Amino acid sequence: MVSCLGIFRELTNSPNRESDDALILKAVMDQLGIYKTHTQTMTPEEADTADLSSWDMIVPMCESYPRLRRLAALRRSQNVVMVNPPESVLACYRLAMIEAFSHDPSILIPHTETRTIQGSAQMRPPAFDIANGLWVKRGDVHNTCSHDVVYAQDWSEVEAIRQDFAGREISSLVLQQHVDGDLVKFYGVGPGRWFTYFYHDPATARKIPFDIDILAAMAAAGASALKLEVFGGDAIITPSGRLCLIDINSWPSFARVRAEAAIQIAWQLRTRLKTLQAVRKP
Repeated sequence: MVSCLGIFRELTNSPNRESDDALILKAVMDQLGIYKTHTQTMTPEEADTADLSSWDMIVPMCESYPRLRRLAALRRSQNVVMVNPPESVLACYRLAMIEAFSHDPSILIPHTETRTIQGSAQMRPPAFDIANGLWVKRGDVHNTCSHDVVYAQDWSEVEAIRQDFAGREISSLVLQQHVDGDLVKFYGVGPGRWFTYFYHDPATARKIPFDIDILAAMAAAGASALKLEVFGGDAIITPSGRLCLIDINSWPSFARVRAEAAIQIAWQLRTRLKTLQAVRKP
């Protein structure tokens, strides 16, 4: 029987989603058991000291840089299948993600500029129009707290945000133009196996008409650019129906669609494991 180890996300990287992140991984492991796979889960701290080389597949939700580098080294030396691989999780760090997206013209994102956070000199304003405000985001991991991604109505508000980032030893930030429209969250597996979306706030969404094929294709392109198999993200549907990709991340919580997502993710993982079994047959 093939085996799969799931590693939970660090609690500090699951702001307000600690239970949801753990529950989707547990649900996937339970489903894999039905698909004739031996499974186990570990906390990141348990995985730090465990011998992980005997597992056929590792599913890491963890996001800390040292842990991901250790898993990447294991993947190279032992040829362990990982979903998503550590290199892809690192590619979700915001600066790396923006760089990856820039190489695919089909991926449309809001006007974005990056800045390093150093010294006492104030930052220069972005070249893009900020009449409707802008978003200031830490340049590495996605949200770890409520003030890692901050909306600024005016440029005068940005310096205080920069100082907060600097005080938390964040070395870079992203300036992104605010885009009006409906905010949607999407989830995907594959890409190409399964895709769904929902409005971030159904009560206030304007339900602007859009082409779901374009949304699904852009999400798939973003996931492919980062080499993600299990992913989620955010997009904006503008009043004209134009789509902008905001973020993609590895192993979201899938909270609203957990039951269906667990089936689809486990199917994807089992497909990968069956391919591994076929290669190992004499």
